Amino acid sequence: KWAIIVGLIIVLLALPPVAYKYYQFAINRTSQGFKEAQFEISEGEAVSTIAQRLYTQDLVNSEFLFKAYLISRGLHTKIQAGIYQIPAGSSVIELSEIFQHGTNDVTITFLEGWRVEEYARIAEERLHKIDYGEVVRLSKKYEGFLFPDTYFFNKDVKEQEMVDMLRTTFNEKTQKVLSGANLDKAGLTRQQAVVFASIVEREVADDEDRPIVAGILIKRWKNGQLIGADASTQYTVAHLQVCDSITLEVCPTEEQAKVLNWWPQQLSRADLDWDSPYNTRKNVGLPPSPICNPGLASLEAVIDYKETSYNYYLTDENGITHYANTLEEHNENIVAFL
Repeated sequence: KWAIIVGLIIVLLALPPVAYKYYQFAINRTSQGFKEAQFEISEGEAVSTIAQRLYTQDLVNSEFLFKAYLISRGLHTKIQAGIYQIPAGSSVIELSEIFQHGTNDVTITFLEGWRVEEYARIAEERLHKIDYGEVVRLSKKYEGFLFPDTYFFNKDVKEQEMVDMLRTTFNEKTQKVLSGANLDKAGLTRQQAVVFASIVEREVADDEDRPIVAGILIKRWKNGQLIGADASTQYTVAHLQVCDSITLEVCPTEEQAKVLNWWPQQLSRADLDWDSPYNTRKNVGLPPSPICNPGLASLEAVIDYKETSYNYYLTDENGITHYANTLEEHNENIVAFL
């Protein structure tokens, strides 16, 4: 009797992990259909009807599993109407992702290190109803807090909707890395962390170098020294390429801005001496706001910055970063690698 009871207990304990493993296998398993198929979803069509038709056409292995997965993830209310080309052997997970983006959607990728003007430029190119100037006007105050990623926008999306999605994605994606505990550990506010990350994003590209460079920049800042990042100067002098004076009161025009090189590599002595709060080669302290929109790697590098003996760094034309402890060593690196 006791053996039977113990056996039942063991079976009951084993069932949940076994069931979970099967569930994971099932939602990733390819469908029975081996040919690409066209599938149309009507506006307002019920998930149960969609699942039934998918199963009938051998596009899912289980009608119930497809519905269960969508409902468990809260995706059943996000299915978009449209005509889809379903790749052969798509899994439940792949199908659910496909159906989240309607056939009227346009894909846009905003790269790490882009500034608002670059976001606006590609948005206007890809979505012809989007106005460059309006995107800049709405989003400039959120520079640094517009998450760089690949997005699916409806072709009729409005500028405000786009900016809101970029901001919401930033908050969702950075919630963990910019938690209160992490910021306290780094000794930074959220604003300071994002400003530093925006500089690191433009200064170095290699993931291994980012925490080291972040450590150098933060050390300079804490010691009351010039941060001395060329990227911050590039951010503020880009306008000068199309201006007759440095007042910037009437330039660049919107049409000029659309084709402007927003990150000039060659900085003149006048550029380096220009008295702007963003010019960290001249003024002590952090810029008043981020200089670009950083990705997660740069944010993580700032939160987990490395303390080293290095005080200087430079990146050569091959993207290799060279470090130095003293100004003399740094000058030698300049001669050797630049």
